[in-house]
Amino acid sequence: MNWSASVLSAVSSDTEPTVVVTFDNAKYIFNAGENTGRTWLQSRRHWRKARGLFLTSVGTQRASGLPGLTMFLADAGIPSIDIVGPHGLLHYLASMRFFLFRDGLAVNPTEVASMSEAPIPAEPTPVYKDDNVTVYAIPLYPESESHRPSATSASDPDADANLAEGSKRKRSPSPASSSKRPERTFQSSINAEGKSAGSSSPRAEPMSAPEPTFLQRIRQNQFVPASLRGAESQKWRRLVVGNMFPYQPPPPLPKVPKAPQQKKDKKQKKVQDAGTSVVPSPQQPPLPPPRVQSTLRYNDAQRNRERRLPPFSYALDDMDTHSAPTRKPTLSYVVFGPRVRGKFDAGKADALGLAPGPLRGRLIKGETVTFMAQDGDGNTVERTVRPEDCVGPEENSQIMMLLDVPTPAYIPSLLASFSESSFFARLHSKVDGDREEFPVHVIFHLCGEGVLEDERYRAFMNGFSDATEHVVSSREHSADPATFTSAAFTQLRLNKIDSGIFPLLKFRTTASRDLASIPDLPPKTTLLRTNQLIDIRPPRAPVHDDLAQKSDHFHPAMASPAAFSLPPPIAQSVARVREQVTHASTRPSRPGDDVVVVPLGTSSALPTKYRNVSSTLVQIPGRGNVLLDAGEGTWGQLVRMFGRDDPAGGVWDVLRDLKCVFLSHMHGDHHIGLAKILAMRKLLDPPPAQPLYVVGLRHLLVYLREQSELEDLGLGSAEQNGVVTILSDVLNWRNARPYPAQILPDAEPFMDAHASWQSAMDMCSALGLNAFTTVDVSHGGRAYGVVLKHQDGWSLVFSGDTMPTHNLVRVGQNATLLIHEATMGDEEEQMAAAKAHSTFGQAVDIGRRMNARNILLTHFSARYPRMPPDAGAPDPSARSPTVAIAFDHARLRIGDMWKLNTYLPAIERTFADTAEEDDDERTTSASW
Repeated sequence: MNWSASVLSAVSSDTEPTVVVTFDNAKYIFNAGENTGRTWLQSRRHWRKARGLFLTSVGTQRASGLPGLTMFLADAGIPSIDIVGPHGLLHYLASMRFFLFRDGLAVNPTEVASMSEAPIPAEPTPVYKDDNVTVYAIPLYPESESHRPSATSASDPDADANLAEGSKRKRSPSPASSSKRPERTFQSSINAEGKSAGSSSPRAEPMSAPEPTFLQRIRQNQFVPASLRGAESQKWRRLVVGNMFPYQPPPPLPKVPKAPQQKKDKKQKKVQDAGTSVVPSPQQPPLPPPRVQSTLRYNDAQRNRERRLPPFSYALDDMDTHSAPTRKPTLSYVVFGPRVRGKFDAGKADALGLAPGPLRGRLIKGETVTFMAQDGDGNTVERTVRPEDCVGPEENSQIMMLLDVPTPAYIPSLLASFSESSFFARLHSKVDGDREEFPVHVIFHLCGEGVLEDERYRAFMNGFSDATEHVVSSREHSADPATFTSAAFTQLRLNKIDSGIFPLLKFRTTASRDLASIPDLPPKTTLLRTNQLIDIRPPRAPVHDDLAQKSDHFHPAMASPAAFSLPPPIAQSVARVREQVTHASTRPSRPGDDVVVVPLGTSSALPTKYRNVSSTLVQIPGRGNVLLDAGEGTWGQLVRMFGRDDPAGGVWDVLRDLKCVFLSHMHGDHHIGLAKILAMRKLLDPPPAQPLYVVGLRHLLVYLREQSELEDLGLGSAEQNGVVTILSDVLNWRNARPYPAQILPDAEPFMDAHASWQSAMDMCSALGLNAFTTVDVSHGGRAYGVVLKHQDGWSLVFSGDTMPTHNLVRVGQNATLLIHEATMGDEEEQMAAAKAHSTFGQAVDIGRRMNARNILLTHFSARYPRMPPDAGAPDPSARSPTVAIAFDHARLRIGDMWKLNTYLPAIERTFADTAEEDDDERTTSASW
C-alpha cells in the first residue's frame, strides 16, 4: 500500500506549515494554521477523504484555521473527522461553541493527556490507529517545567478522570462547595463496604443522602459550569463539543450474503436487458433494509450553552491561572504506515503441490490450508501449508515524524523522550538493524527561532540514519513567496491600471539567512516548501509538484527580465480610462478625503482564491487605524499589503497604530482572525503606546477570554497598552439591549455598561471621533452596523451583514462613505432574503436613501469568485452617489473613490482575461 506526504503550506506571511499524509482511501492533516482552507483552494487539490486532523499545538499559530477548515470538510460531505491535539484541545474547541456548529459532521476529539513526573513508557499507546496508520504522540514541555514528558496515551472520558487537566493537580472542590475543602474526618473515610481505610472492622455511620452525580448536578437550575474543576471540567467541555457537532452516523448496513451464481435462461436475460425489473426468486436473498437515517443528539450541556466554560490553566495547580500560558505543551507525532504482506512465491506453491485455485487464494490472504497432494512416491497424503511457506517476509512499516519545537527551551524534553523510551530510542538510531526494523524515511522539523542554531538539536538530527530525509521549517531560513498566487497575479495586472490604488503585494523569494550557513546538518536536509511531495512508500526524495508550478503565473512574471505588460486589448482599455481620470482629477477637497480604506477581505462566508473573508482597514490620518471585522487570514492580508521585514515600519506600524477593532456579529467569517492579530500585537517591540479597543457582542468577548486562557492575547493587561473590551450593545443608537438573566451569575466584568461606556469615550478621544454608534441590523440574531462621526466633519457607516434596514438609513444620514454588504446579485433577491443578506441593488438603494456621498460594496458571495455581478456603469443621474466595488488589497482614499468606478470597464476586462487562463476555479456555497 503506497502512501506519501505533501506540504500544503509552508511558513510564510499568511500561512504556517501544514502537512498532508495521503493514501488512496484517506487523508491525514497535520496542523491547520490560518488560511489552511484557502490554501487548499489555491493548491488545486482537495480535502475529500480526510479522516484525521492532528494538531501539535492549540492557539493562533498551529490551529487558527481549524474552524474554517471544519466548514470546508462539513460542506464537502465528510461525515466524521478525528481531531487529535495536546492538552487544551477540548477547551479550544468548546470556546468556539457560539459560532462553530455543523449538524452533518461528527467530530471525535482526542486530547492527549499528560501527567507531571510520570515515567516515559517503554511501549507507548497510540493516540490514533486505523487500517492505514498508527500514530504516537510525544508531549514536549519548555525547560522551565519541573516535570518531564509523560505517557503518550490518549485521553478519553475515563482517562480524564485520572489525568484531570494534563498535570499533577491539587484536589478540586465540588461545584457546589467553596474553593476550600473541609478537613477529611474518620467518618468520611469509610469506604463503600462500610470499612475504614486501613481497618477490617465495620463501623456504623449516620445515614446521609448520597452526593448528586455529575449528571444530576449539571441538570440543576442553579448549576454554574464555571464552578467545575479538574476531571469534571473536562467532561463538561467534551459535552459542549458534542453539541457543536451532534451528528450521529447511522449504523453500518448489515452484510447481505451473496446468492449462489445461477445461469440465467434466455427469457430472463431478455427481460433484464430490456430494463424491466425481475421479481426475485425464492433462492435469491431478500432486499437489503432501507438506509437508517442519522439523528441529531444533544446532551445536557445544551441548556447552559450561553454560560462561561470552566476556567482553563496550564499551571500545576488548578487555582493558579497567572503564569499558565508559559507552561504550554506541544505535541510531536510519529506515524507508522501499514505493514505490507510479503510477495507470494508461486514456484514454492507449485513445489508443495498447491495448484492455482481457491486454496491458493486463501493462502495469499494469510490463511493456513490443508489439502490432499502427491508425496512424490505415488502416494496421496494430507498436506498443510502455512502462509510463511509460500509468502516472503512481511515488509516493515515506513515511518514519518513531525516534530514541533517552538524554542530551544523545548529541546531537553525532546531529547529525554528519545533517550528514556526504548521504543523511541530505536527510531533514533544509526544501527543497521534498527533502521531495517524501523525505517524512518522523513522527519518534518517545525523549528522556532534559535532551534536550528542549537548544537543539541543538530546533534539530535544527526542521531538518525543517514538515509532519513530531514525537511526543515524555519522562518528565518525560508523565503516568503506569495501563497495565493492567483490573487497576487490579479493584483499585478490591476497595478498596471493604477499603482496607487492597487499596490504590488509584498513577497520575498530569498531567505534572510541561508540554510547552508547552519553547520553540521544531516546530509539529506532540505527546506520545507509549499507543494513539496515526499513518497514514503516506496521511499523517494522530496520533489516539487510540477502541477502547482504550472498554475503559478505570478512568480514567473515577477522574475522575468522583461517588464510585465497587459495584453493589448486590456492595455488599450486602460489607456482610455486613464485619460478620463486625468481630465476629471481636479475636484474640490472635502472633509474625509484623506481617510484611506483598505479592503482586506471582500468574500462572504468562505474565501476564494481571489478574495479573503471579511475585513476592512480604515486609516485616519494623524489619529490611528480602525479595523471593521477580522475574518480568518486578516493578519496575512495586512502583511502582504504592508510588509513585515522592517521591524520599525510596515505592518508593525499599522498594528501599533491600531486603536479599534469593531466586530459586527458572531459569524466566524467576521472575527476568527482577531485572535491572531492580538497575538501578533503582543510581539511589538517597542509596544504600542495606547490600548486597543475591541468592540463586540458578549459572545465574542466570552470567546476571547476563553481563548486567552490558552494563549496571551493581551486581555486584562495591567499596562496602559493592553486590549480593552467594549460591549457593543451599550453603544446602541436607541438603548442598550439586555441579555438573558441566567448569564449574570458568571461574574463577567465586561458586561458592566458603565465601564464599556467610559472605555468608548476614551476610544473616541484617541481617534478624534464625536460619536461611535452601533446600529442593530437584520441578520437573524444579534448583529450590529456602526456609524463613526469624526470631529473634522466626515462620517463613515459600516453595515456588517444585514438585509436592507431603515435603521442604517436613519442613523447614517448624509454619510461621507457607506460600506455595505452586497452578497448576492439582484437576480438572487429571494435567496438573499432567506440568508438575511442584501443584493447589489438593495445596498445601493440604502445608500441613496441615506444620501451617502460614496458607497463601497463588499462581502460578495463565493458564487462570484472573481468579479461580482451587477458591476456595470452607475446611474448617470447627478444625485447618484459614487458607487465602487471593493477589491482585496485596494488602497482607496475616500477622495479618490470615484476613480475606482471609472476604472471598472478595464478591471472587468482584466478579470475576464484571468478567467480564460485559470478555468479551474472551484466555488463552494456555505454559511456560518
